[in-house]
Amino acid sequence: MVTHKYGRGKFETNPKYIAYMRMIVTHPNYAGMPNAVSQDGRINWQVSSGKTTSFYTYYLERRAWWIAKADSLGLPGKSDENDRFTIAARIIHPTGYRTCRLCGEDFNVGYFYLNHAFCVKLKNDFPQLDVSKEQPIDDVIEQLRQLVSEDTIEAYFLECFPERASFFTRFGVTKQAFEQSCYLRTYKLSPGFMGNPPDRLDGFHDYHGSCRKNNDPGRFDENMRSYSHDRRSFEWWAEGNWALADALYNKAGPGRCSIPNCGKMLEKISPDHIGPLACGFKQLPLFAPTCQNHNSAKNRRFTLNDVKILLNYETVTAESVASWQIRAHWDKYKNIVSDDYQTKAFSNSLRSLQDMYLRILWELYLNGNARFLATILKPEYALEQYHFENLDIGTLQFTGVYSDKKITNSRKSLAARTVRIAFEALTEYVSKPIERRKMVRSDYQENQALITHTVQKISSLRAASDNAWNEALHPLLGASEKEKRISALFLFHKVPQNETDTLCRELLQNMFDHIGRSAEIDFSRYELQIEDA
Repeated sequence: MVTHKYGRGKFETNPKYIAYMRMIVTHPNYAGMPNAVSQDGRINWQVSSGKTTSFYTYYLERRAWWIAKADSLGLPGKSDENDRFTIAARIIHPTGYRTCRLCGEDFNVGYFYLNHAFCVKLKNDFPQLDVSKEQPIDDVIEQLRQLVSEDTIEAYFLECFPERASFFTRFGVTKQAFEQSCYLRTYKLSPGFMGNPPDRLDGFHDYHGSCRKNNDPGRFDENMRSYSHDRRSFEWWAEGNWALADALYNKAGPGRCSIPNCGKMLEKISPDHIGPLACGFKQLPLFAPTCQNHNSAKNRRFTLNDVKILLNYETVTAESVASWQIRAHWDKYKNIVSDDYQTKAFSNSLRSLQDMYLRILWELYLNGNARFLATILKPEYALEQYHFENLDIGTLQFTGVYSDKKITNSRKSLAARTVRIAFEALTEYVSKPIERRKMVRSDYQENQALITHTVQKISSLRAASDNAWNEALHPLLGASEKEKRISALFLFHKVPQNETDTLCRELLQNMFDHIGRSAEIDFSRYELQIEDA
């Protein structure tokens, strides 16, 4: 008998998972699944939309299978709109529980486990409860039965989970009610497995959520926190109007993913910055509507089509899309790149300059220039409320925008908070060594002499009044104390300007321009990818 080995990489596939795979491929719920088992008995568990991979061979056939399955279940929409595939996968699952490929334990395939937000609510409403994130909902129900009446439990769960009312009527507020309704989305529970049809035969990611976080290097808590701090660094230290961009972002509604060959209809689009902030582009009211999967997959990359959109924006607005630290490099190459391979090289090059920029800001911070740096942040934008004319919430296109000044205590608090968060995010960003960033160039190291000279020159222009800002942003102070001091230092809701600020900014701009114009892109390493494709 031939023994087949499944999986690849550093993690062994748990034997219980292989048994689970065999159960699935022989179950009638998956009858007709294209190429489920090879002639030699090997289970073909995975397909992929990547046309250059061997997993693509049966991708379209399996996608068609999931479309037919969703249609047969009467799920609203077409193709894979509104997560029809994942909903179908949860409905047709034979047991409602699947095995984790790594740990071998079984978890519910749907929304069955407490998330952080619901934990907080439960602790506030019932302080006696012992609850934690990823705890199964039935455990909470059993605890509540020791505290309150059935009527109280029923009223509480109907309020929290109105979409499950019919299941509560049929099964009561029980484990069975949540098992039978696990396919219904709720923002109070997390699924045991994220959906992944048609890529995986049963329609789910291989790893349970906690195992994925603990064993996938990109999902370690430490790295997830790092991603968050990186993102905040990119957001706050970019040029542009962050409040305007945020206001438009938050208007997102139903629409279609704009990524070619996707076009998925969504209950709510995931807006994607066409000019990635991680590469040093400005905070602009310029987004592409995408699905969450493509937004995450795109990361900081941009395409040739994105470059064309950005160039058109510059033509229409007579404004550069690039923040000051990358503008010279953007201008040098923006009309040269001619395909997606070259734009990938371009994005990597800009990302290296962005890393250098944040490390230079950190050096200025360490040398007592907190006030000058705070002028970059424009916290006064927090006092503006933006209104969009003729806004299409599915594409985030609009014909005009205007704002009202809103000077309220909450908005003034937000202004101070943006400054605090920006400096804390900067501190977190530089805590990760350059070597772990894997940049394509060593811009920060190779220009150290020029950087040191510029930082020293700017620091020599510091005024005595700047000391209060350095003290207000001292890392040993708590968040509330920092914000209190920052608010007190604002002048007419803005960071006060010194007469030397213009010179300091010119010194930085000249340095950024020199480095950006001198930086070269090695396109040849990306051209090899074209030949290999």
